[in-house]
Amino acid sequence: MKRLRLFVSLLSLVVVLAPAIVSAQYSSSNYQSNETFFGTGGDLDSASTNYKAQSSVGALGVGRVSSTNYAAYSGFLTPNEPFLEMGIDTSSVNLGYLSDAATNTGVANFHVRTYLDSGYTIQTMSQPPTSTGFSPHTLAGMATQSAPTVGVEQFGINLKANTSPAAFGAEPVPFPDSSFAAGQAASGYDIANQYKYVVGDIIAQTGSSGWGLTTYTISYIANAEIDTPAGDYAMVHDLVVVASY
Repeated sequence: MKRLRLFVSLLSLVVVLAPAIVSAQYSSSNYQSNETFFGTGGDLDSASTNYKAQSSVGALGVGRVSSTNYAAYSGFLTPNEPFLEMGIDTSSVNLGYLSDAATNTGVANFHVRTYLDSGYTIQTMSQPPTSTGFSPHTLAGMATQSAPTVGVEQFGINLKANTSPAAFGAEPVPFPDSSFAAGQAASGYDIANQYKYVVGDIIAQTGSSGWGLTTYTISYIANAEIDTPAGDYAMVHDLVVVASY
């Protein structure tokens, strides 16, 4: 009996910063006000040998307010530099031995943390898993979003909590809550129990604002067919996050 063993390594990431749009907290066509505070005052660095603190007194407003035409962020303790951070929380996934009788699954986690950007997108840039050896074979990526089919060679992902072919995966998790972080699965990868994999696709994104931290779970599925060549299959999963400031 032939054996197909599949590993995915989520080790590689790239952060791309797009040209600056605006970094002010309040602006219009006629003015710009960056990091303005209305209140009694505060201290960004209160410290001694035993403690360190940041404080504000008499702040008239904190948090985010927005409408169709504007967004504003209030409070004394806000950083004045935009940033984008991406971290890999799962180094590798072992999907086990594939067969033409069942769908194999696995999950991996990563997170994106950002401040004062105009949203970001996350792309998948790697080829599907490929076998090692003299004549390598690449598993067929699922070109359209659909449910997996046992006995058909397939490789696909989504970023959802799934119940089929098993209970696995999770929804994107915003921290501290959805009012601060707005990451979500992108079209094609946003329906539970349906999967897709096309190189270069956007798999996750934010809306107009990308504050806060969002943790994502990639759900992987793989199927083999009777003619799929045996061997060890591997994939180094490259993710690219692109933000506009």
